[in-house]
Amino acid sequence: MKKLFLAAKFAIIQTNVKQGGAYGTYTLDDKKVRQTVFDHQYAIQQTLAGRYKIEKILQNGSYGIIYLCWDLHANQKCVVKQMRKSKKKENVENYKQETAILQILDNNGIPKLIETFVYEDRQFFSMEFVEGGSNVEDTLFASEQKYSEKECLELAKQLTAIVCYIHEKGIFHGDIRIPNVLLNRGGLYLIDFGLAHNIHTDKESREHHKQLAQEDFFDIGDFLLFLLYSAYEGDTKRNRPWTEELNIHEKTTHILKRLLQIDPSYQRCEDIMTDMVEAITIISGEILPKAKA
Repeated sequence: MKKLFLAAKFAIIQTNVKQGGAYGTYTLDDKKVRQTVFDHQYAIQQTLAGRYKIEKILQNGSYGIIYLCWDLHANQKCVVKQMRKSKKKENVENYKQETAILQILDNNGIPKLIETFVYEDRQFFSMEFVEGGSNVEDTLFASEQKYSEKECLELAKQLTAIVCYIHEKGIFHGDIRIPNVLLNRGGLYLIDFGLAHNIHTDKESREHHKQLAQEDFFDIGDFLLFLLYSAYEGDTKRNRPWTEELNIHEKTTHILKRLLQIDPSYQRCEDIMTDMVEAITIISGEILPKAKA
């Protein structure tokens, strides 16, 4: 391993020299060398564990490398995540937590775990691939997609339904950012449970769990607000609050204010769903059913 470390270090120095660096002035970060040695990125067309043939590198993030692969056993595409050995201490717990959570989740809006495996002393897990799926940010900016208020609420309702499901299972996502929400032909998927919390295994207090729920609710509000701005054509340089910039129904404003904790926040996921259904019904011009006496 020491020889491999020194070889990698020398290779990086050579690269620096070729690009105009100098041995006498170049200081090498050994941390980067460790990452080069331990966090080996596999090449396209390589096969992992005799099963997963790499077709594309999807992401090279701080905690792992994500590949698009062809599953030779199931004859279909899948996603494979490789954990970084250079961050073993942090990653061991994250790996156990994320895979344990994915094993207990069974929802059409969450890509399913296929298996966990070790290959060349590196930890991996494989997941279902969302065919044609792209994250919301790419959809809005790459295709300049614009959503009506009703469409925004419909998508936010789909996300809320997934959040309600995981909360019922005792899971809080903790990272419902725009890049972690995929859209595909009207369907919505929530991915990346790397920062999720499982109340059945952690030792946090009930109050902390309530705070985690509120963070997920806030993220739903942030997601809805992001979508609503897709159709905004006003002057963003004036730096006005969204309550003045967006021309939306008062019911939608009410939902956003509660999600974003401007007004008293939601305490139950089901109440968010109820309000969203009501807002969609009103905007659609439909008659709300009378409340039972």
